[in-house]
Amino acid sequence: MKRHLNTSYRLVWNHITGTLVVASELARSRGKRAGVAVALSLAAVTSVPALAADKVVQAGETVNDGTLTNHDNQIVLGTANGMTISTGLEYGPDNEANTGGQWIQNGGIANNTTVTGGGLQRVNAGGSVSDTVISAGGGQSLQGQAVNTTLNGGEQWVHEGGIATGTVINEKGWQAIKSGAVATDTVVNTGAEGGPDAENGDTGQTVYGDAVRTTINKNGRQIVAAEGTANTTVVYAGGDQTVHGHALDTTLNGGYQYVHNGGTASGTVVNSDGWQIVKNGGVAGNTTVNQKGRLQVDAGGTATNVTLKQGGALVTSTAATVTGINRLGAFSVVEGKADNVVLENGGRLDVLTGHTATNTRVDDGGTLDVRNGGTATTVSMGNGGVLLADSGAAVSGTRSDGKAFSIGGGQADALMLEKGSSFTLNAGDTATDTTVNGGLFTARGGTLAGTTTLNNGAILTLSGKTVNNDTLTIREGDALLQGGSLTGNGSVEKSGSGTLTVSNTTLTQKAVNLNEGTLTLNDSTVTTDVIAQRGTALKLTGSTVLNGAIDPTNVTLASGATWNIPDNATVQSVVDDLSHAGQIHFTSTRTGKFVPATLKVKNLNGQNGTISLRVRPDMAQNNADRLVIDGGRATGKTILNLVNAGNSASGLATSGKGIQVVEAINGATTEEGAFIQGNKLQAGAFNYSLNRDSDESWYLRSENAYRAEVPLYASMLTQAMDYDRILAGSRSHQTGVSGENNSVRLSIQGGHLGHDNNGGIARGATPESSGSYGFVRLEGDLLRTEVAGMSVTAGVYGAAGHSSVDVKDDDGSRAGTVRDDAGSLGGYLNLIHNASGLWADIVAQGTRHSMKASSDNNDFPRPGLGLAGFAGNRSALQYH
Repeated sequence: MKRHLNTSYRLVWNHITGTLVVASELARSRGKRAGVAVALSLAAVTSVPALAADKVVQAGETVNDGTLTNHDNQIVLGTANGMTISTGLEYGPDNEANTGGQWIQNGGIANNTTVTGGGLQRVNAGGSVSDTVISAGGGQSLQGQAVNTTLNGGEQWVHEGGIATGTVINEKGWQAIKSGAVATDTVVNTGAEGGPDAENGDTGQTVYGDAVRTTINKNGRQIVAAEGTANTTVVYAGGDQTVHGHALDTTLNGGYQYVHNGGTASGTVVNSDGWQIVKNGGVAGNTTVNQKGRLQVDAGGTATNVTLKQGGALVTSTAATVTGINRLGAFSVVEGKADNVVLENGGRLDVLTGHTATNTRVDDGGTLDVRNGGTATTVSMGNGGVLLADSGAAVSGTRSDGKAFSIGGGQADALMLEKGSSFTLNAGDTATDTTVNGGLFTARGGTLAGTTTLNNGAILTLSGKTVNNDTLTIREGDALLQGGSLTGNGSVEKSGSGTLTVSNTTLTQKAVNLNEGTLTLNDSTVTTDVIAQRGTALKLTGSTVLNGAIDPTNVTLASGATWNIPDNATVQSVVDDLSHAGQIHFTSTRTGKFVPATLKVKNLNGQNGTISLRVRPDMAQNNADRLVIDGGRATGKTILNLVNAGNSASGLATSGKGIQVVEAINGATTEEGAFIQGNKLQAGAFNYSLNRDSDESWYLRSENAYRAEVPLYASMLTQAMDYDRILAGSRSHQTGVSGENNSVRLSIQGGHLGHDNNGGIARGATPESSGSYGFVRLEGDLLRTEVAGMSVTAGVYGAAGHSSVDVKDDDGSRAGTVRDDAGSLGGYLNLIHNASGLWADIVAQGTRHSMKASSDNNDFPRPGLGLAGFAGNRSALQYH
């Protein structure tokens, strides 16, 4: 329903006044309601006869109650009480073409009027109204006087010469004070629902004229236009004043004042939780900031003659202009130079690149931000003061404990970062003896020197590779080390009852000393030994990988976490209580002699975690890594994965209890299902299985039966020999040789292949097997001749074939299958004595075998070469 000043006009006949008037059109722009324009009448309003439809209250006459609807008019020259008006806005809000509703003429009075949606009360010059209530969709056009108007979603348009006193603007109501108009003692309860400093202009109070003693409550907003003036305004928490014109003697009791470009504010008093914001191009003079109040001067803004009381906050940068006095005396921020500034209770000074600050006091709640290339000297940091800087800035001063600190030339010395503080170490720079008490330390590479201390919620964020050759210590409370990589020959020291969390970090140090509290490694790769004290706790979570020994502490391995125990660790791994759902591996970094490693645990709670143990089945002693349960219990379920660290083709039959992999000592006990074997261990001819003994320890024992692959190996040679023998003997001797040389023949042959059970491999016999073979043979004669009464034929042949047999173990169970793909080349010589019919065949043959033995658990490819020679019906075979 609001309209701007830019409107179009047309002539209309006003039958109330009996004149032509210039009326503003209802202009709209970008979907917003048009603004307000003042219609210019061509004739003065005079007492004229009313048309028959008009209701006139003559001077001296009083009318009580009544309703105006359906384009009715009431012209009041006397007094009208308690009227309800529901008509008059036929041409839209504040449009001079409107002719209906109630018209209060010069000398006329209206009291307790109710204006509903579509209703209009017009108060002309000399007229007065009181206690009008205007609902949504209704309006009051004021050129006279109005007292105690209530806008319950309705609108009040105060034109030049009009005076509105005591108006209350409730939700969605709007008061427009035009140039030359005055509003006093207005109470604004709406307008700020769109958020702080939102230029909605649809509700609340808009001032083009003068507003005096306005009270702005929660959700209220006063917009002072460029030509407007607001005097003696009080703004409470949740309300705000937007100044494009002039604001005089505003008091901010928790509310906000925004001084925009071209706007001025003079004599503003900022009390507790109040906030004056001077934007680029805005000007504030003689502002007083009391305790817990705040003055913010943006870049390009100006605030002069400021009185900053103790506990008041100044928020600005060296790109602004601010002068005044604080508890230290005169201060200034002018032309990129700040001097004697006090920062506390939310105060902040940004020292920009190339700018300087001297004699800055940073107390509790204050912040000094020195940008890269900025300079701050003689800084005094108090308890709770915040410093924001990086190693490209130049800062010097004293810490809250009186110790000197400095940043400059890529070197930071003795920094103390309190809660909220932040320092960034750039690549190639060095930070020495840094203390972080709840602040943020970011290292984008660079070097940590001396003692770096993290306390009370401190965060050390790494980006890239950072070097620590000295000590990183955590003494009080919790701390977080995250991201990047920390390398070097330094150490990490954890003291105090809190928790150090290392997250998404690659950590490589000489040692981590866990003296007190908890160390949590989350999604990190850590290569170091963890030397702990009893009563501490180490937690490996996420996808963490720890490469190193642990001695001693309580350890939790979450699912997905891995602990690699190297055989060259400086200490033996000893754990008090181990809760295990992840993976533990014994790893070897040595060459030469096998040296088994040991993990000693008091109590093991297996949660389907795995432990990989290296085993040497080909050795009689010192032949396995070992888990030792010392004086406690092994419960739950832990999976033992066995890694053959020796020659898989060689394995010894175990003797006694077998190869010990879990040892229970000092009265330790292990539950029946505490350990299960996660994979088959096979070496040589043996399978090895996990067994629990009466001493609560667990052993690997070779099984009495050969492993399934042994019969397969034994069958391979026989299968190859059988195939070669059949192929070599597949050529029949030729009789009555005749025809031409170079005769070529193609043959295809197949059949059964196998052996009966003759006692099995335990008795040195061939394993029982059954299968088939087949091949394609192509041969050609190279020579056919008659020599001394004998027919002589010589030639060559080639063959491609396949055989497959199923093999059984000695106990009749299925061992597996042997498959052979073979390619052969051979030559033959056939001699026939023509007179007697005697003959002889001589055959030489070579075969390339590609054999594959498959059991239920393993596949073993095995290439081989077969050589065969035949003379007559006798043969000699040799295989390699």
